[in-house]
Amino acid sequence: MKTNKPVLRKDVAFINRQKELAFLGEYIGEKPESILFLHGPKSSGKTTLLYKFLEQAGKKQDLDIKFLNLRETLTNVYEDFLKAFFNVQGEGEKKGIQPVLVIDELQALDKVYIDNDKERQLIIALFNFFVAMTKERHLAHIIIASSDGYFLNTVYTDSRLKKAAKFYKVDYLCKEDVMDWLLNLEKYSKIKAYRLTKEDVEKIWDAVGGSMWEIQDILSYLFQAPLEEVLASYIKRIRSLIVTYMVKSEKNELERLLRRFIDSDELPQEEIGPVEEKLLSDMVRQNILYFDPTEAKYYPQGKSYQNGIRAYFKKD
Repeated sequence: MKTNKPVLRKDVAFINRQKELAFLGEYIGEKPESILFLHGPKSSGKTTLLYKFLEQAGKKQDLDIKFLNLRETLTNVYEDFLKAFFNVQGEGEKKGIQPVLVIDELQALDKVYIDNDKERQLIIALFNFFVAMTKERHLAHIIIASSDGYFLNTVYTDSRLKKAAKFYKVDYLCKEDVMDWLLNLEKYSKIKAYRLTKEDVEKIWDAVGGSMWEIQDILSYLFQAPLEEVLASYIKRIRSLIVTYMVKSEKNELERLLRRFIDSDELPQEEIGPVEEKLLSDMVRQNILYFDPTEAKYYPQGKSYQNGIRAYFKKD
């Protein structure tokens, strides 16, 4: 099975995140006692943060880092997974090397079973193993990243796992960091072909907020078209995704829920009922909304989706 080395992609700008890097450094500097779950909305920069952190941490001689990005690699064999990523009782203990396992998008294993036995879900077996390696035996640090709020909610509400886990939110970049990045494109993104004014950056912020991957996408389009055209096309594309999604028998109920996000960027879970939650959960799985289990709130999947929702309801 292929494992990925923590090498930061050169085309992705890395902006600030000193607070997050410091937190991760403190976590692996302590005795392993809990699984760390990094959560946050899609395109908030969790994977980029992990690559940067592991690039720095990998220089330490007392760490044995294994990184698995489940966007790229899948397995359905329990034994292969464990053999590939752990020899905890062997070299690690003898040589004083601290194993660190980092898994990105673990929810990809949610429907994988051991030996095709529907009663033996791989992810449950892995969580039991992770608890043993951290809280019970203190042998390895385990960091899991996911943007799937409902998947993380099953962990957050599981009494045994909750006692053996920490949760840390990686949110979108703040406006100050976005301004610094986009007013210094040559420094952060090696872009010399054009410069952005403060007014340009304000327009980008109003369109997509601090979503670094969406900003990166917009920057690539600016080589071909003016900013106003790029931003209008971007929001139009998000709106079309929502239009396509809404072709359902529950369209009226879905619209009633989405209208809540026209003037507000959050919807507390206590304000909805079971039927509404079922509809909202599907929008979460389709990346229209994001659910934060630590706050029990629904959010649009970034400012671009809130603008797409507004555009959907806008009168022609």
